Amino acid sequence: MSKPSYVQMPAPTTRGRVAWRWLPLAAITGAALSYAIHHAIPVDEHSASIALAVVASAAALTVGVGATTRPAERELPLVVSVRPEATQVVDFTNRELGFCAALHAHELGHGFFASLGHGFLRAYYATFVASPYAVALLATSQGAPVGLVVGAIDPRAHARWVLRRRGLRLAVRGAAVLVVRPRVAWRFLRTRVERYRARWRSERGGPEAATRREAPAVLTHVAVVPGAQGAGIGTALVESFVQRARAGGARAIVLVTHEGPGGAGAFYSGLGWTRDGSLATPDGPTMAAFRLELRA
Repeated sequence: MSKPSYVQMPAPTTRGRVAWRWLPLAAITGAALSYAIHHAIPVDEHSASIALAVVASAAALTVGVGATTRPAERELPLVVSVRPEATQVVDFTNRELGFCAALHAHELGHGFFASLGHGFLRAYYATFVASPYAVALLATSQGAPVGLVVGAIDPRAHARWVLRRRGLRLAVRGAAVLVVRPRVAWRFLRTRVERYRARWRSERGGPEAATRREAPAVLTHVAVVPGAQGAGIGTALVESFVQRARAGGARAIVLVTHEGPGGAGAFYSGLGWTRDGSLATPDGPTMAAFRLELRA
């Protein structure tokens, strides 16, 4: 029997209260964002105005509530005993959303979504739990969560489902952060608006646009608690996702990871994935693309 390893985690933290003095700035920034998005997304003028007004109002309400309440603590455990032979991979539920958001912020903090905060990440991971086109798996060791993997078996159907069922909720949570964090708002306007505009057009292009070719499954995120890498947890998570994708009818899976030593290219190559070129990102760093063909 292998010796357990004990993973020391940072103590859970809480954000301070959002001061009421931020509300005027929130209103000004929200108005600017509404104007910019209104002219960036090609929708009917009246429906866009109504939608933006709802989002701006809800965002202001979220900020106001945040001024009088303290957000929940980040839910990463302080110490986890990891036994590789006791590791299990199971579907995670809404009860584990706090852990998933905290682990994402800790291990995948370079991404834009992490800059939108714990609440947005909880809502984001909830889409993988609820969507019939996605997979959300949790690795546990002796009952404690130690890793996660999420992705979409049918990425186009998943994107449409999220847009229709959770789009407003995500927009409100994101806007609530943008109105009080000007730097994050500027990053969004500079790197995301045009990208989301193109995606909006694609998703509203009708069934023909959505089915013009069969898309591979997408492994979106995989993360393991610090100190537990090398215990086979990441491998178990990826292989479990591959099994779900194959059972769901996918013929291939794709993913991206950072280029060079900071990425996980060697890990995926060791699991049989094939390098499939490079991909430029809106934030600057180049990502390495990998692909895994699935056989019947």
